[in-house]
Amino acid sequence: MTTTAPPISRIKASIQISGGEAVWVLSAHVYALLVPLAFAVAVILNETYLETVTWNAQLFFIAACLLSAGGAFEAAQNTMDNWYLTADSASANGVGLLDFMFYLLVTAGQAVSAIAIAGDRWWVWAFAVGSVLALPPIYLRGGPYFAPMSVSSLLAIGLAFEAFGDPAVFLQLLAVSATMMFFGALLRTQNQVLHGFTTVAASSGSWFLVWAIVAGARGETTSWTTVIIITVITVAIGILIRPALFRLPPSKRAVTLAA
Repeated sequence: MTTTAPPISRIKASIQISGGEAVWVLSAHVYALLVPLAFAVAVILNETYLETVTWNAQLFFIAACLLSAGGAFEAAQNTMDNWYLTADSASANGVGLLDFMFYLLVTAGQAVSAIAIAGDRWWVWAFAVGSVLALPPIYLRGGPYFAPMSVSSLLAIGLAFEAFGDPAVFLQLLAVSATMMFFGALLRTQNQVLHGFTTVAASSGSWFLVWAIVAGARGETTSWTTVIIITVITVAIGILIRPALFRLPPSKRAVTLAA
């Protein structure tokens, strides 16, 4: 007689990290899915202001949906990789359909954000649409698929600064730097706690856009001095902790076979 394992056993079998590591990494991905929702709420609460400084504030909702969907595809790819990331896994330096969808949707989300801000300019459309169209052939041919996403992200950041006049938007670049540091340490050490930090850092950039929107609506502007101080402190912390991160031991792979 064949017995079927209950759903909880099958779910556990697909997660090859355990205990606190599993809770932390999965929670980080839930956070990544919810951050675009916070961005959408900020747009709703400050819609009147955004209508005066952007081309089409309604497009921000589409951008939020694209970013959240990208996070969902990333989580799905992680599931296929059993949540234990190595340099060879599709979720890391490998190639996979769901990983491709993640990059495509995030690139598109940033591109739509740029159009929402300044879609009345032809060159914004050119760079935004061009970055999205460039990603599939670059990714599928094994090229530098970070490039199109970087173009759409930098475009959105630059236009956000122009529209809101708040240098806090540039702090998104700190989130990118932190993501690269944690991701590099993850691939080097295979310590899965770093997977959670990578996810949190990668998805936290939107908070600085929310910051700029809320401040702009209140008629306030973050000083360059504040931005510089935050940057210097963050970079200093990164320099101090980097050696320790790259010396972390690999996580023990938890393998639970479902009956």
